[in-house]
Amino acid sequence: MARKAGIPTILTLFVAGMVALTGCGSGTSAPNDSAAPQQTAKPKEEDKTPVTLKFAVHLPINDEFKRLYIEPVAKKYPYITLELYKATNFKAYEELIASGDTPDLYNSFNGNMPGLKERALNMDMKPIFKEYNVDLNRFEQNYLDDIQYSATEKGELYGLPVETGFHALFYNKDIFDKFGVPYPKDGMTMEDTVELAKKVTRMDNGVQYRGWDTGGFVRLGQPLGLEYIDKKTGKAYTSTAGWKRPFELARQIYSIPGNALDKASAKNSTSGFMKERNIAMLNQTNIFSQLKEEEQKNGLKWDVAQYPSYKEKPNTYGNSTVYMVGMVPTTKYKEQVVHVIEVMTSDEVQTEVSKVGRISPLKSEAVKKAYGQGDDILKTKNVAGILKSKPVKYPIYLYREVAEPLTDKKFEEFVKGSEDVNTALRELDDQINKALADGGYDTTPKK
Repeated sequence: MARKAGIPTILTLFVAGMVALTGCGSGTSAPNDSAAPQQTAKPKEEDKTPVTLKFAVHLPINDEFKRLYIEPVAKKYPYITLELYKATNFKAYEELIASGDTPDLYNSFNGNMPGLKERALNMDMKPIFKEYNVDLNRFEQNYLDDIQYSATEKGELYGLPVETGFHALFYNKDIFDKFGVPYPKDGMTMEDTVELAKKVTRMDNGVQYRGWDTGGFVRLGQPLGLEYIDKKTGKAYTSTAGWKRPFELARQIYSIPGNALDKASAKNSTSGFMKERNIAMLNQTNIFSQLKEEEQKNGLKWDVAQYPSYKEKPNTYGNSTVYMVGMVPTTKYKEQVVHVIEVMTSDEVQTEVSKVGRISPLKSEAVKKAYGQGDDILKTKNVAGILKSKPVKYPIYLYREVAEPLTDKKFEEFVKGSEDVNTALRELDDQINKALADGGYDTTPKK
């Protein structure tokens, strides 16, 4: 377990006592009164007392977020007011607690669940969902599984998903048109994409056009579900056969003559694709808002295709960032928080989420068909291709904050050099293990 430094303690969990309703009666029955009407307990009335819920939010708090999620709550439950707090990191939560503004509910993503658990800010909501008859079968199981993942592997369901990220292959239509090369299509493998990249990696009128930028090395390995640390031994195991695949693929991509990363970082990845416009294809997550703005203001001609697959993992892209809403254990307003979650995950709200190009976690085919159909620009794009792949099962990342930066650095060194892949990965194992030891992390296997 990673060492912990100065995490503020949170208040003891609030437990609401409920007095059981008892039926009215004398305790005895008179003879021949079987026809008398039965006394039944009245259903519990909804508490409509005005209440303000403190809502810590990771997603951007902009007009679209408010329209999609906040206004529907106010419309259905006018007595519930959501007071929004920006919380994109753990420090923000710690500051809220220290100032006496401990949230009642939060919006975060699956990768943050272990950290929120350490700070006693999340809880297993399965019993509460059962109590309030919340139908979990409406959700794609893989997104529920992603929320339940944690280093403890106890399967706590900390909340419900409201939207998810995705991976896709974006491309510049002008570059393909310039060189008379057909556009990328859905269903391509990684190897197909390498061959296509070779056709559009060219020097033309002093401009070096690059065929393919993977948008980050580590992300290239995500569709294979690779982890950095062996849970059984507590040691790095990047030298296993699985990691060879993305390392060798990365070298293959960036050794295409003319396709090496530019020394100026602004000319690579998303900024290079949108501003420099010298990148033909880009692996990236949801950048619709940036691309739409660049199209409207500066005429960028772009489209999107299904994320390229590894042959051994067809129709699978990398880690899905599952944004969810959960309850903070200390809230005094359990019922009201459940109401908020139910509204945000309703078919009505999720249809609107889907229309603007955010992927809904619901199984509903009607919601899926609405994807991108509420936006005039997205209607003209191949957004349906994105939905042809599913995210990989989210890995259990131990000591990710240590292992991932070292892996990313080793990727960069490897694609630029001539080092043997097995040697490079053994060195990476050693570097991760040394960093964990020097950092004082307790990597003793937990039983």
